Amino acid sequence: MKNILEIRDLSISIGEKEILKNINLSIKKGEIYVFAGESGSGKTITALSIMQLLPKNMKIDGAIIFQNIDTTKLSSEKLRAIRGDKVSYIFQEPMQSLNPLHTIEKQIVEMVENHQLIHNSEIKKLVLDLLKKVSLPYEKLKLYPHQLSGGERQRVLIAIAIANSPDLLIADEPITALDRELQEDILNLIKSLGFTTILISHNLPMVYKIADKVSIFKDGQIIESGKIRDVFKNPKEEYTKSLLQESNYSYLKSVENSKDILKVENISIKYGERAVLKNISFSLKDSESIGIIGRSGSGKSSIAKAIVKLIKVDGNIGYFSKEPIQMVFQDPFGSLNPRMLIKDIIGEGLYIQGEKDNGKIGRLIIEIVRKVKLSFETLLKYPHQLSGGEKQRVSIARALILEPKIVILDEPTSALDRVVQIEVIELLIQLQRDLKLSYIFISHDLEVLKPLTHKLLFLSKGKVEKYGKTEDILDNMENIFKTPQTLR
Repeated sequence: MKNILEIRDLSISIGEKEILKNINLSIKKGEIYVFAGESGSGKTITALSIMQLLPKNMKIDGAIIFQNIDTTKLSSEKLRAIRGDKVSYIFQEPMQSLNPLHTIEKQIVEMVENHQLIHNSEIKKLVLDLLKKVSLPYEKLKLYPHQLSGGERQRVLIAIAIANSPDLLIADEPITALDRELQEDILNLIKSLGFTTILISHNLPMVYKIADKVSIFKDGQIIESGKIRDVFKNPKEEYTKSLLQESNYSYLKSVENSKDILKVENISIKYGERAVLKNISFSLKDSESIGIIGRSGSGKSSIAKAIVKLIKVDGNIGYFSKEPIQMVFQDPFGSLNPRMLIKDIIGEGLYIQGEKDNGKIGRLIIEIVRKVKLSFETLLKYPHQLSGGEKQRVSIARALILEPKIVILDEPTSALDRVVQIEVIELLIQLQRDLKLSYIFISHDLEVLKPLTHKLLFLSKGKVEKYGKTEDILDNMENIFKTPQTLR
């Protein structure tokens, strides 16, 4: 079968620093090819280089041959003709990729009109068909990006990307914000449509089911490549083995005798006339962790926003602690100021609270950066210079530096590879023990919630479906979930 894409001796550098080193790979038509590896390993940089979407200060050496054309030699005009038509890219941060001033319908239609000459009636039919394929109700067409959940925004991006049936689809963490059922639906959809696909993902067990080949990236190099089944069955590198390792955690210690520090009683939330939460009640104890689970759009993030008073609610939310409540948002790029250095982003809360000792602030920043496994070089960078996983760790550091009593984490590990994910879970457990923190976790990943939570609150269509001890919910999950590890 003919190669649709060949990358030959690709190296990328910024000044004297080489960030990609001699990348070589080839992708045949119809293949689904996975780029895997830790955050900052070079996966996304390699994918972005295919259509020359890199910052101007990056120097490219080597060749990238797409359909017999070296894209590194193309003019801007010729590249624009290919982008979105021959090659579509699903970016990692959906909120940053969608125009906040335009409805979902306008943004999907715009992509079709830019590359196809078809009648308005045919466009409408195509848009409705796209929504059906990505499991998005047609009522969402009239909404704006901020009115959708993280998973819904991701589905809109996927609909836009496949609108013109591209020859090559590049998907950077396309299933991160989706629940298990939608993850399977989207991946199966991509496979059934027969797109040649580059899939960047931290969820190796999930993509294993549909992928043909994989390259493992580490420190800007490919350290292992091959058929994905061969690599999974017999990984040659220790690093590859670490990406496939299973977590093995025990449940947390009981907090039955601890006092309540937060009580949510019969809260309901409406967006306009649409009710998104109905009579939700639960309590959070000192040093306790609660996981909130449910399908995308079920109201999980709305509960978090209500607790930190970002949206109005009917009902009562009682606080029994004077210490601050901090939140780590689902979209790290959208919550980080693009004009601030990372050191200033992490330390901003200390300044706002009145801390004037710059030496103390510097020491606290260094301490928290070390705890969340960020390099000190990161402190002098801007958010756009970081990988998705690095940005999420900055968000966690910014929240924890204020030593809050309650931390709300909305999909805190979704952008992290398996190795870093385990490190962050261990970090959060250790911080809870040391600082007696209480957590509210929002996640689709039960492997994350299992070691981190005492209780689970399962939402369905804005209502509480199940609420109880984590071990009880998981022991009886066959009645709730179709698979043993992740929400359906």
